[in-house]
Amino acid sequence: MSFIARKHRLMIASSCVVLGLTAVTACGGSQGGAAASSESGITEIKLGTMPVIDVAPVRLGIEKGFFSKRDLKITMQDAQGGAVIVPAVVSGSYQFGYSNIVSLLVARAEKLPVKMVSVGARASDDVSEDGSGQLLTSDPEVKKAGDLKGKKVAVNTLKGLSEVAVRTGLEKYGVKAGDIELVEVPIPNMQTAIEKGQVSAALIGEPFTTTAKADGARALPVSYASLGKLSPFAGWFTSEQYAAANPEVVSRFKAALQESLTYAEDHPDEARAVLKTYLKLKPGVSEKVTLPGWDPATDAAEMKPLAQYTVDAGLIKNTDALDSLLAK
Repeated sequence: MSFIARKHRLMIASSCVVLGLTAVTACGGSQGGAAASSESGITEIKLGTMPVIDVAPVRLGIEKGFFSKRDLKITMQDAQGGAVIVPAVVSGSYQFGYSNIVSLLVARAEKLPVKMVSVGARASDDVSEDGSGQLLTSDPEVKKAGDLKGKKVAVNTLKGLSEVAVRTGLEKYGVKAGDIELVEVPIPNMQTAIEKGQVSAALIGEPFTTTAKADGARALPVSYASLGKLSPFAGWFTSEQYAAANPEVVSRFKAALQESLTYAEDHPDEARAVLKTYLKLKPGVSEKVTLPGWDPATDAAEMKPLAQYTVDAGLIKNTDALDSLLAK
């Protein structure tokens, strides 16, 4: 089941993302100009995205015609993550991209010209059941979150959203930054890492969360929801250059995107069905995974806690980047 009650709709990388991007900004900024349009008036858009559950609404929206009815032709191009997508958007290779918000805050703090267009995904309302990022353990010595003192904990990327979530969540159980050793492990390898005792816990996302739980892993009350119930943690963004040169295209894209997100939020069964079209899932898994929230509406006040947690983790100096990140 999706975790958000539909009647209660709410109004939102690591440092490695910014490595080398200053040069990209200087050399590629002019490429964020006019949108590519065909003779028929169709605007062609390249999206930098990832093969994750969170982006299902866009694929569903394409199927439903939410983009085509606004004269937008969408091409989705999968990348490994924000470290690739952010510079590609800044240089103009992609017109829009998908990234976790921590990475966007870090990029913006480094003066990279990125602008968030819409929320992309939200945490659950339950710290023990979050599909996008849930701390799991198979360590018999770990009965509760506080037992992780002195242990190794895996995240997919250091100095990013997962680290901020783990440190923020564990702090509430008396586990401070120096009490654990964070190590990087690719998400597909995390289940093996906890089962073999290489780490005592790992922050894992769907569909791997469902698979690991089925094999005996236990959820600890630390997840993306530790950053706030229903908190936005990822978003769709563009470059300042592209937004300035193509405000009408950005407006159409945002409208199509938000219609797609709202539709997926209200039709979780259809969102689950579209997962099978782009993810390699075992039979029955799409019906069991915990979906993220997709309510697109937000404001700076709702995103402020995540920005402050990013400051607390030492990734940015202050929350000023938040105001400049949000597109007007």
